[in-house]
Amino acid sequence: MKTFLLSGWLAFVSCAALSGMPCVPGSIQSFVNLGTTRCEVATVQFSNFTMLPGQTVGMPIDLAQIQVIPGGTASNPMLSFTLNRTATAGEVFESFFSFSAFGPLLMGASIGLTPPSVAGDGAVTAILDVCPNASFAGGDPLGCPASPASLVLFAIDQSSFLSDSAGLPVSSSFNVLVDLTIDGGSSGSATLGSAAIGFSSVPEPSEGLLVALAFSAFIASRARRRREP
Repeated sequence: MKTFLLSGWLAFVSCAALSGMPCVPGSIQSFVNLGTTRCEVATVQFSNFTMLPGQTVGMPIDLAQIQVIPGGTASNPMLSFTLNRTATAGEVFESFFSFSAFGPLLMGASIGLTPPSVAGDGAVTAILDVCPNASFAGGDPLGCPASPASLVLFAIDQSSFLSDSAGLPVSSSFNVLVDLTIDGGSSGSATLGSAAIGFSSVPEPSEGLLVALAFSAFIASRARRRREP
């Protein structure tokens, strides 16, 4: 019984030590400023936010103008990136950035767009590249030694594909690249409100549950000793 109590207490301490500070709403720039410090949404921790050189001729969107809202559920923590940006004819805007996600049992990733508004030859594209338990080479979606996933969404005037997900090998970390492009075309327009990126994971036992288990074992031990002659 003592061993059980000690195990429960050590599990509680370990869980508390691994927990990061909660992620709070802010701009991508505020997340970049965290550096290697991790913030947490449910069972997943995030860090290493970095702006990367664009993949198109688009004008980079100021990171201070893109808001990040943490959310989702315990099994599917999520970060929503709010752009609220419109490109008119001849304009192209792009946000290309990377970050890391950490969790004991990460199993997949997803991306979804709020329905964009597109007219004429305008277009909205979103690309999510994920490298499990490793990193891409530099700022390109290349060189991942594991089995990476690449999800591509788009919206044009007559067609759209606005959400997708992929299962990945169970991992303790993901290296993530995100490329969001808003292209007004030569004579059209395009607007994107936000993109939500989620990570499926197996929830860890909560600290409260671990404490409750240890306390229950303690009570059971006391009761058994009282019954013994």
